Amino acid sequence: MVEQVKIGIFADTHIGRCIPKSISELRRHAYRHAFTQAVNVFIDEGVDYVVHAGDLFEKRSMTPEDSVFVKEELQRLVDSALERHGKNVRVFMIRGNHDGAPGSNALDYIKHPLAKYLKVVGDDAMEDDQDLEDIHLVGIAYHPYVARVFGDLKQTIKGKFRSGGKLKLLMIHNFVEGYHQIPPGVPRHSFLTLGDLEGIGADVIVAGHYHKRVEPMDLNGTTLLTPGATEAVDLSDEGPYGVYIIDDGNIRFIEIKPLHEIRNIKLDSKGAVKPASWFIDGALLKAKDYALDIQERHAQGVLRIILLGYTDNDPYKIEQSLAQEIQKLREGSPSLLFVDFVNRVEDVRQPASIPAFGGGIEFASRILEPFGSLASEAMKIVDETSTALDERASQKTGLLTSSDRAPFVTRWIEAIEKAEGKT
Repeated sequence: MVEQVKIGIFADTHIGRCIPKSISELRRHAYRHAFTQAVNVFIDEGVDYVVHAGDLFEKRSMTPEDSVFVKEELQRLVDSALERHGKNVRVFMIRGNHDGAPGSNALDYIKHPLAKYLKVVGDDAMEDDQDLEDIHLVGIAYHPYVARVFGDLKQTIKGKFRSGGKLKLLMIHNFVEGYHQIPPGVPRHSFLTLGDLEGIGADVIVAGHYHKRVEPMDLNGTTLLTPGATEAVDLSDEGPYGVYIIDDGNIRFIEIKPLHEIRNIKLDSKGAVKPASWFIDGALLKAKDYALDIQERHAQGVLRIILLGYTDNDPYKIEQSLAQEIQKLREGSPSLLFVDFVNRVEDVRQPASIPAFGGGIEFASRILEPFGSLASEAMKIVDETSTALDERASQKTGLLTSSDRAPFVTRWIEAIEKAEGKT
């Protein structure tokens, strides 16, 4: 790896994200806080370059104030680097799936003719590459069919990286099989493999999109880096969160302290049938212990309680009763900001069981099993619908317009008719 260059690396900052809605502004502030902490690290470290590997924004819910915030923070980075270290920092970014589509890219909101330090690369990887004095950078923005896109570009990228004497860095915003744990049901065309990346000629490959920090991996002389998100994107996420620093050929991870912590607690009957009171009392005890813990540490926290197991009562009433008790607890524990319930308790009196798998793409892949050999075709519709929602859904309703929905409805009807014809 080329030395004598210092680079700050982060990704998946999701500025503007405000989920869950009940604490939306609290969460929006948390993402901003994490971004500020990352900028502080880059200033203190005296980096020469900063790279962001996608999902700077949460386009669907971001506000004009969010884009102003990012512009001001980047300007603070540039001004402070010059004042404290005498360096003219350059910032490079690629578009992630939550930043929007190429034609409606949220990263456009932070571009400015006077912001010559900022360059968004990746939607035209061959035209956007940055061949500078001590670094050659190529970016590939998020693409739902990245396997095909990367295959088409690989030889050209290798050609660009043949020149020596400078650090060669590739940024991507897709999963990498063999380096990341690919979520169940993600189509093959939506991720890359280690084999795809091998021999590309880069010294460093920075991969965004995966929200958990991954230790650096050596791939025959190429270092793979995933810094993960700077803040929990979902309440189920667990840290640490932070940024990577490449310093004179060495790689360090520097943690960022979240604005408030998030704790996930499970209460599982482990196959035994328990009365409703067992779940209510057990969860309430864990919540009280956590509330006392954060109070003693002068911290603030969000608690997520996952209930698992079996009961001979109504699982919904368990959640109702527990919510009432938790509300009383929170009134006397201001440090406990929010409590989220994930109720996976099954009623043994009911013949139908609640699936133990989670939501999103995993849920979709399971419910599409009856499609048999056509499941991959149906999964493709799910994936493209998800992309459309990310890019074009209403910020108020989270839904697509009728005209945007219509093609997917038609394709679902055709897929169902095909599946029925094969049974």
